[in-house]
Amino acid sequence: MSRQLKIAIVDDHPLFMIGTRMAMMPFYDLNLIRTFSSGKIFLDAMPDFMPEVVLLDIIMPEMTGLQVAKRLKDDYPDVKILILSAETDEETVLKAMEIGVNGFISKASQPEEIYNAIETIVDGATYFGCDIALILRKITENKKLQDDMFSQRELEIIRYCADGLMSKEIAEKLCISARTVEGHKLNIFRKMGISNTAELIKYSIKTGIVRL
Repeated sequence: MSRQLKIAIVDDHPLFMIGTRMAMMPFYDLNLIRTFSSGKIFLDAMPDFMPEVVLLDIIMPEMTGLQVAKRLKDDYPDVKILILSAETDEETVLKAMEIGVNGFISKASQPEEIYNAIETIVDGATYFGCDIALILRKITENKKLQDDMFSQRELEIIRYCADGLMSKEIAEKLCISARTVEGHKLNIFRKMGISNTAELIKYSIKTGIVRL
């Protein structure tokens, strides 16, 4: 017997949305699965249809999936969010984690993995596909490398530099002298193997120390 679980599929590609719904037929009651072609339409319907799980694409018109996820976390924190998207780059995955989604899998996933992901997050755990897990591992390793490479004060100065602050302004923010800031910047340049602030900003964005 199919499980009784209210599921919303939010995606602006009709064929994928319909295909995903039909793929759930062996596992769930299709009468309880509704589809929505945009995040705005879905959020407008929330008072009337309160799903337990939302399968959410990222690139959509009007509102991105991440914007929808943020609204859900703010207004409907009990709803489980499973990102189901072709957008699996590091920046997107990191933003989704910061919002607090319950799971993230690629659109290349098989129906069985979608089912496993849904069941896992409904049970209160998180679920990430193999490719997403590799990205998360890379992010974690990069953060550890940054923490090992730079002191907390150096990381503060790097981020202020990326915000466009001059040494004197950074010194005022941190209540230290401009000369001390310059000394820290020289150490940062040495560790990065660079020679100026412009290169510092490029390096910081590339390695994820700061994000646009």
